[in-house]
Amino acid sequence: MNILYAEDDIMMQKLVVRSLIRLGYEVTTVDDGQEAVDAISQDPFDLVILDLFMPRLSGFEVLEILRNKLKSDIPVLVLSRSHLEDDMQKVFAAGADDYLVKPFEPEEMIVKVTRMLAPKR
Repeated sequence: MNILYAEDDIMMQKLVVRSLIRLGYEVTTVDDGQEAVDAISQDPFDLVILDLFMPRLSGFEVLEILRNKLKSDIPVLVLSRSHLEDDMQKVFAAGADDYLVKPFEPEEMIVKVTRMLAPKR
């Protein structure tokens, strides 16, 4: 399974990538929203993990492009420091599949990722 992780915080990148690689996932990382859109346009991913607040394009903008322009149904997990109800509603309205507030326990993220990548019944 191939995962794209868009995050501009290097320490958060290391934590998440280490957790995912330990489970056998392949992880591609990018540092901003525009790089995320470029990567999604070029390679097939099984899951996208997005930070909400990144340089160049925000996670909101990446979601809009992914769902409306690229017409992609790739599952998207949003990781954000924002716990505001308005941000969460905007993210789900834009097409995110799940949301996790930072800081979080790696196990909590792993449960969400595993669920999102499980075969549909």
